[in-house]
Order: sequence, then C-alpha cells, then structure tokens
Amino acid sequence: MADRRLRIELLRMRAGYERMAVRRGACRLAGELRPESLVAQARDRLGSVGLGWLGGGLRAMRRYPVLLSLLTSVVSNPHRRGIALKTALIAGLVWLGKRRRRETGE
Repeated sequence: MADRRLRIELLRMRAGYERMAVRRGACRLAGELRPESLVAQARDRLGSVGLGWLGGGLRAMRRYPVLLSLLTSVVSNPHRRGIALKTALIAGLVWLGKRRRRETGE
C-alpha cells in the first residue's frame, strides 16, 4: 500500500515537472515570435549570406516607420512604382560608379 502511494506521488511530481517544462518552452517560443526578435533573426541570417545591406534596410524601417509607410505607398501605386524603380536603378548605378572610383583610387 505504501509503495502504491509512493508511486502515485512520484507520478504526480513527474507530471508537475513536465507541465513546468511545457510552460517554459511555450514562454521561450512566445519570446522568439515577437516581431523584434523575428527581425533580428532575419537581419542576422541576411548578414551571414552577404546581404547585410538588406538587414540594414530592415533596421532602418524598424527605426523609422515613416520609411515603411512611404515604401508601401510607392509600391501600391503602379505609376509611382515605375518611377521608384527607375530612381532606384539610377541611384544604384551612381553608387556603383562612386564605389568603383574609390576602389581604383581616382
């Protein structure tokens, strides 16, 4: 009879520990699913594959929400989208030209 009570008590304790482990895991998962945590993970992964500039853009959009609003308004309008793509192309070419000039020492 005492062995049976001891086993029951041990099983109750084990179930309590398992419930605590599940709660702890759920809290950790909830912490990892916060937007700032997801953005940090995305930025780190982009940096590891050589797209650190994209991570910098994500950081800037998080820091300055007006940029995200401006970007979505430009992308949503087809006429503005064409102008924005042309402007980005020109800005990219200018940046590449300046970078090449800096590398060659001119």
